[in-house]
Amino acid sequence: TKDVLVIYGQEAEEWALYLKFLFGHIVSEGGILLYNLETSTFKHQELFCLPSYKCKLLILSCGLLNCLNQERCYFLEQVLKPLENVVILLCGVENSRILYETLTLDGGSREISTDQKPEEYIAVVTGIIQPDHQTSSDINLTNIRAASETTDFSSKNEVLSKSLETKEQSILVLPKRVSCENPGEIFILLKDEIDDETLEIEFISDNQQIRTQTASWNKKVKYVKALDFPAGPVYVNIYCGGVIKTTAHIEYYSALEEIEPILEKVADPIAFTCQFSSVEKVDNVLTLLLKSKVSTYEFSPFRSGEEHRQQADSHLEEFPTLLHCAARFGLKNLTMFLLSCPEATWACKITNKYGDDPESIAEKHGHKELRKLIKEL
Repeated sequence: TKDVLVIYGQEAEEWALYLKFLFGHIVSEGGILLYNLETSTFKHQELFCLPSYKCKLLILSCGLLNCLNQERCYFLEQVLKPLENVVILLCGVENSRILYETLTLDGGSREISTDQKPEEYIAVVTGIIQPDHQTSSDINLTNIRAASETTDFSSKNEVLSKSLETKEQSILVLPKRVSCENPGEIFILLKDEIDDETLEIEFISDNQQIRTQTASWNKKVKYVKALDFPAGPVYVNIYCGGVIKTTAHIEYYSALEEIEPILEKVADPIAFTCQFSSVEKVDNVLTLLLKSKVSTYEFSPFRSGEEHRQQADSHLEEFPTLLHCAARFGLKNLTMFLLSCPEATWACKITNKYGDDPESIAEKHGHKELRKLIKEL
């Protein structure tokens, strides 16, 4: 059956995927079609089959509005019929006024926003595809308004904003950011007590979907060990009795991502790193990384002969080769590895912008053992 058609722009693709997952609770996955308005080719037969979907949900984003041309406008005017079966999800835009000014649409659609709860999305779509369906009493439909109720769009959105500000959040998921290296625990804070046996948490990433039960800290605080995910966004659904009560968005981050912006701002990243970690550790890590790269890609840590000659003539860099860098910071393991490379003899002869070769750099900074290793090459 053709149940739900989700039309979206490229920037709202994650929202489209999430809605497909969400509506999969009320209709079969095969009855949901995601249609990217920016990348689609607008085949003629699509104008005959797409309008037959029971519910059409348009994710109205800035990107979608910006991509509208004459062809896409005509397409939307033909597909978004009848408007009483159309839902507009405001995604980063205040209202749908510009859409109605751009398209020729008769009647009014239903309008929801990204600030609302998942059960509200389910309720409004269910009301279209199953008109006789009675929504459960715990679903709050206060913020789901029909776009045709009033022509005063600014007034309608002002009321919506106020209702969202005053609405209390009954379930809170913390923390919002989780370390990939040390995920720790996810805590679920409840306004009201919930039966532990019916409370479940679901993690959804690009290629994983895992659902598990929570443990109890006390009557209103539940927790679960955070699962291992790569860096990036992860959606979290909280279930009670098999029904989604809230959806949260958490961000997994890596230690490298955290420190990278800092290193980009410092004048000397290696010296800065050595302040917080022993030189030996930095030495070992750099050597290991370089060895793996050389063995895997047959990548030379030095430049080509022609580049060497250009560098020798210009003297513009402090570290014309990695060997100069290793000599400066006393990285013994890295130096020994570099000296074993075929082009080490050439690198030892190159001077930097201060006129120093690797041997003199090591001597200048008190690395006597490194100076001896380089000199004996």
